[in-house]
Amino acid sequence: MTYGDSGSPIGDALDQIAGRLRTDSTRNLLDHWRTIKGADQAPSRHRIDPSQLAQILSSVWLCDYEREADRFRYRLTGEKVATRFGHKLSKHYLDDNTDPDYYPRVHRYYRNVIDFPAVLYIYGRLYAETDDPIHGERILLPLSDDGQTVHGLIGATAEIVPRKNPEARYLPEFQKHIYVTLETGAVVEESLPV
Repeated sequence: MTYGDSGSPIGDALDQIAGRLRTDSTRNLLDHWRTIKGADQAPSRHRIDPSQLAQILSSVWLCDYEREADRFRYRLTGEKVATRFGHKLSKHYLDDNTDPDYYPRVHRYYRNVIDFPAVLYIYGRLYAETDDPIHGERILLPLSDDGQTVHGLIGATAEIVPRKNPEARYLPEFQKHIYVTLETGAVVEESLPV
């Protein structure tokens, strides 16, 4: 598929991220985001077409960044995400629902998506601070009302289930973060223990 960023350093880097994605939720969300982004650094949330994401909405979440308070407030969360936390996160803040020991780490990578701005792909152990972590992947994508200043995020989180034996449970001891900056297409990678 051809996007507005195809053939550019940014497009090439996003193609590499797309090639790593293992779940329909993350692939479909990245594809839709690139389709609605056009020439802007980041699309407006108003351009998101829920009908194009219908099959993955249970894994999708959306939050606004409140710059003055330096807080992220969830606008909506899909059923699979809500189940992880025991309730919908809509109208709740990231710091209200994240273990205090893990909050600085999570806040940092949310802010990196806002500040660079960047697309972030995370692979490895997710929900590491809970009693029921998963082997999964997550994609965080910036949203902008004016095409330049990032005001929020849309993301998808999905469990990676082994194909040969869905009962086998693998839990990595790390998280790999791969950022693609939307100004230059630079790729920044980090591996973090969990």
